[in-house]
Amino acid sequence: MKKIALTLAALALAAGAHAQTNTNSNQPHTYALLSAGQSRLNVDCDGLLACDKSGTGGKAMLGYAFGNGFALEAGYANFGKFRASSGPLSISAKPEAAVLGGAFTAALSPDWGLTGRVGAAYVRTKLRAEAGVLTDSDKESKTQPIVGLAVNYALTPSTRLELGIDATRAEYQGERTNMRMVSLGARMAF
Repeated sequence: MKKIALTLAALALAAGAHAQTNTNSNQPHTYALLSAGQSRLNVDCDGLLACDKSGTGGKAMLGYAFGNGFALEAGYANFGKFRASSGPLSISAKPEAAVLGGAFTAALSPDWGLTGRVGAAYVRTKLRAEAGVLTDSDKESKTQPIVGLAVNYALTPSTRLELGIDATRAEYQGERTNMRMVSLGARMAF
């Protein structure tokens, strides 16, 4: 996790040093968002000896802001790896998603902003089961709604620090489970 935080800090500083113009949020512009954080899968672990519902995830997004607060975003989100076991049987799940959606950012002050997101996520859930030396794996993909809310702070005219939460669902053989990710990252306009 320290490596991810250091990488995000370096990217934010590099983007700030590289800023060529004052990117006014009221002007159309393109931006990238990189973030990492803690994810959680809401599953029922009754009857299992061990169950890890938390993982480390991240997302990478590209966006186009129209200059009126609205933006279109597309990217990738990885929600981490979740594990459960009972005796010699262990199961792991790794959900990831391709995301397309819209965002609206409201300026709370010159430096602070609040961003709401809504869209569609093409979520692929990979499952792997192990029992001693026997292993099996499977995956299933479904389109799910995704929503998010974030607060951001301007470090420079073109770089914002963003703390957000994103929520969607994973589905496997008709069983749906909610998942969310709280992440911290850098949003860089160019």
